[in-house]
Amino acid sequence: MSTLTFRISHQARTDIVDILRFTEVKFGEGARRRYQGLLQTTFRSIAEEPGRVGNSARDELTPGLRSLHLFFCRLEVATDRVIRPRHIVFYRQRDDQVIEIVRILHDAMEVSLHLQHLHQS
Repeated sequence: MSTLTFRISHQARTDIVDILRFTEVKFGEGARRRYQGLLQTTFRSIAEEPGRVGNSARDELTPGLRSLHLFFCRLEVATDRVIRPRHIVFYRQRDDQVIEIVRILHDAMEVSLHLQHLHQS
């Protein structure tokens, strides 16, 4: 199995900045570093195996959309693990063999409200 490449959408980049900023303010620099490492590990894991254990088809939101809660990748981080991550990565595989990271949303959010833009693309 070959690893696909991944691309992070503009909105997902904004999500990452907001998540990491909030994490650092609320929990400190160490927590921000751990969460950043978990996000990077999750993106690589999705690129290696888009249909990995823990992923869900989210066709009810938009055809071809999938999601993976960070919880399912937390044990893949070698050191300084995040015990209870609270975010979900939404992604889709494009025709050009690229995984597009669409959004990273908190698991308490009403995701359909934050993914409405996908219906226009």
